[in-house]
Amino acid sequence: MRTRLLRGSDPRYGFKYYAKPFPATRSTGCLVPRSFTMSSSDTAKVPIVEYCPPSSFATDMKVLKHMWFAKIVPGQSQQDRLESFYKHQADLYDSYRFRMLHARMPMIKAMPLPPKGKGVWLDIGGGTGSNLEYFAENLNHFAKVMVLDLCPSLAAQAEERVKRHPGWSSFVQVIVADACDEKAVSLPPAGSVDVITFSYALSMIPDWKAALANAKRLLKKGGHLCVCDFTVDETQGWGMQTMWSKIFASDHVYLRAEHRPFLREQFKAVHDELGFGTFPYVPPVMRAPWYVFVGQKV
Repeated sequence: MRTRLLRGSDPRYGFKYYAKPFPATRSTGCLVPRSFTMSSSDTAKVPIVEYCPPSSFATDMKVLKHMWFAKIVPGQSQQDRLESFYKHQADLYDSYRFRMLHARMPMIKAMPLPPKGKGVWLDIGGGTGSNLEYFAENLNHFAKVMVLDLCPSLAAQAEERVKRHPGWSSFVQVIVADACDEKAVSLPPAGSVDVITFSYALSMIPDWKAALANAKRLLKKGGHLCVCDFTVDETQGWGMQTMWSKIFASDHVYLRAEHRPFLREQFKAVHDELGFGTFPYVPPVMRAPWYVFVGQKV
């Protein structure tokens, strides 16, 4: 199993990499476009790029307004609660959040790939489909890609994204469904998926163990589960852990220390990474921990 621990000093992203036993890398913070090369199981080289959607102070303030004041409406279904929070910011979701969701690129870089043209990728809680942008014109390395999200407004943005990319509509499908629902329409058959990703989604799913059980059911034997999310870490003091937990919980994002141990119990770990990242307009001393886990179904 590969492991990596990160600590921070990057002025924009709040971290630097050091690693054993494999070489470290460092994020550019998207100041300069960069590309990376991934190795798939058939030894093919698959370039990926950093996804850096444009933003401005005005658009950032619009997003922050909805994050601070358009709180999730309680007492309805989970889908209704998510829609009440995201519907007025869905079109700007990526422009702000890519600067705070630091674990996405490390997860994509660590994601094992199936042979070209034969694999199925299911992105659970995929939102606007932004993870697909890391592959750009090389997304057709996969035979089938599915983006599943419970929030209709975010899924609509994913649909628009697919339409903007020539050729994507022939093999990319957007599904509006509950990640815990084994009988959801359009889900692939059990044991048919090569790679499943949860990108900052597990902490927002109330019955997260059921979502993981459903993902494990859908994975092929030998397939891989890739998760990145916020977390709490014991290297931070009790006060800092409590602060982050309460801040995130106000937006129905629940930081659970048991996520990572549970993932290790359910899957054979092949990559386990911890880092700390900053937030736009927040003093860089305020860093929240995040993790990347890649495990194999055995």
